[in-house]
Amino acid sequence: MLNQQAGRVIKHGIAALIVALAGGFALIFSMIQGISFSPLPLFIDVIIPGSPEGWRILHVGMLMNGLMAIALGLVLARLSVTARGEAIAGWGIVLAVWGNFLFYLFGMFAPNHGVTLGDNVLGEGTLAGAIAFFPALLGAVSLTCALVVMFRAHFARA
Repeated sequence: MLNQQAGRVIKHGIAALIVALAGGFALIFSMIQGISFSPLPLFIDVIIPGSPEGWRILHVGMLMNGLMAIALGLVLARLSVTARGEAIAGWGIVLAVWGNFLFYLFGMFAPNHGVTLGDNVLGEGTLAGAIAFFPALLGAVSLTCALVVMFRAHFARA
C-alpha cells in the first residue's frame, strides 16, 4: 500500500512524463519549423520559440525525471521512515522534478544556459538564466536531502 507521500511523488512523476511528451511535440515542431498534423496534409507554418537542442534536453530530461520520481516513489513506499522523513523525501523529489523542468525550459533561452547565476564561458547571465538557475539549485539541494533520508532509512517488513 502506498503512503500519501509516495503516491504524490509517483503522480508528479506521471505528470512529468506528460510534460515530456508535450516537449517531444515541441521538439518535432521546432525541427520542422511548423506544426504538422501528419499524416493529414495540414501544416501550420510557425516558428516555435527555443531551439531543437533545447527542446530535446527538456524532452529527455523530463522523461528521466518522471522515471526517477516514479522509481523513488515506489522505493519510498517500502521504507520505514518517520512522517517528517517521508515529507522531506517526498517533497524533495517533487521539488527536484519541477526545479529541473524550469531549468530545462528557461535554460534554453539563456545565453549562459542557466548553469550559473552570472556570466560564464557559455554566455552572459540574464533573467532567463537566473530563472533557470535558482529552481535547479533548489531541486539539487532538495533531492540531495531526500536521498539522504531515504539512504538512512530501513526497508519496512512486508
